[in-house]
Amino acid sequence: MDRRNFLKKAGVLSGGVMLSSSAPAFLKNSSKAKKPNVVFVVVDQMRGDALSCLGSPNARTPNLDNMAREGVIFENAFSNSPVCLPSRNTIFTGLYPHQHGTLTNKGPYRKTVDGTLIQLFKENGYKLGYVGKNHMMQVDKATCDKYFDYYKFIDREDFRAYSKYTTPFWHCDTHEPSEKCFTTTHTNEGIDFINGTDDPFFLFLSYHDPHPPYMAPSEYSSKFSSDDMVIPDYVPASKLSRRLHDLYKALKFDEIKDSDITETMRYYYASISYIDDNVGRIINSLERKGILDNTIVIFTSDHADFMGEHRMVRKEMFLYDAILHVPMIWYCPGLIRNRFRVRNIAQSVDFMPTIGDFINGEIPSSLPGRSLKPILQGQCGADEEHFAFASALYYDLPDYVTGKGEMPERIKNMPIDNFKQISELL
Repeated sequence: MDRRNFLKKAGVLSGGVMLSSSAPAFLKNSSKAKKPNVVFVVVDQMRGDALSCLGSPNARTPNLDNMAREGVIFENAFSNSPVCLPSRNTIFTGLYPHQHGTLTNKGPYRKTVDGTLIQLFKENGYKLGYVGKNHMMQVDKATCDKYFDYYKFIDREDFRAYSKYTTPFWHCDTHEPSEKCFTTTHTNEGIDFINGTDDPFFLFLSYHDPHPPYMAPSEYSSKFSSDDMVIPDYVPASKLSRRLHDLYKALKFDEIKDSDITETMRYYYASISYIDDNVGRIINSLERKGILDNTIVIFTSDHADFMGEHRMVRKEMFLYDAILHVPMIWYCPGLIRNRFRVRNIAQSVDFMPTIGDFINGEIPSSLPGRSLKPILQGQCGADEEHFAFASALYYDLPDYVTGKGEMPERIKNMPIDNFKQISELL
């Protein structure tokens, strides 16, 4: 059953509210013949409320705030998975995890770019650049050379070596100045690609921050104080689920003090400030080149982080707002309306149909998401009835919780074709 028929049967589909049958004023002077460039910035593990423009007492994000103010921000945007690999494949395919087949961080990784944003942009004549964290594809060099005009897949810095035995509140300075850290070097490479590329182009810029271990260059961490951090209101894990409480105990969150949490938060929000400065550099480079009005800049995260909620940090396979609620900002002065805050729900599966709608006006009917373009261009109001769907394959708990880390034998060797099967088996 396709999405539209599903919604009809659920009784929740209604007509959008049309605000104007003509193009909004800010579109009338834009070039309709020229395809827009797209810069897609994805960070790793940033909370949806970690923006000062949304009232966060901890965040300092002037550049992202300006994007939100001069563009469109979806205040209730959600990832369709609480972990990296399934979420990133959803962003690139427009399919839910149970549809594209990657359900956990253990894989499978994509072996092809077919049916992804990469294929979509290439077939529409775009030059393609990819810089930063991959955690999505394991395609061969020949495929990368065929599709990308520039690519550099980079893992995290060596000094961020991570282990399951590391305490959950691990945090410190990077011990390298910001100009040597990957958030800066990724930005440098992205700007070089922009400056050396005739449009139309697509740049995917993938930052590792603010993923744990929570680290920030000292020039950022020194501007934040643990004493100023505000721990979010929370419900104790024990009142939510036995499974969440098991994780809480396994990671010894019951033994840490508020000061441990706020010190972790200090580094988390310092690394977001570091990201914010580099996003500002990208915007400035587009403005200097004179292409800002025809470049759609998208900012989001693959998933979020507990970061104080339930007195926890990090993320695992849970379907809680804390780790599914992500930032989503769309910015382009010449193509996207400004000063619009959307309180209704958007989700990661909406990226593919929206981008397709912008670059060629085509939205594959097989995609479960919807194009956000009418909202972004002020041609219809934000609908009240939209919903988000997320899934987590619950057997995939780390060894330090289960003591085994093994998939249950009853499904270990069984092909799983759809979400219904997964639900029944688990």
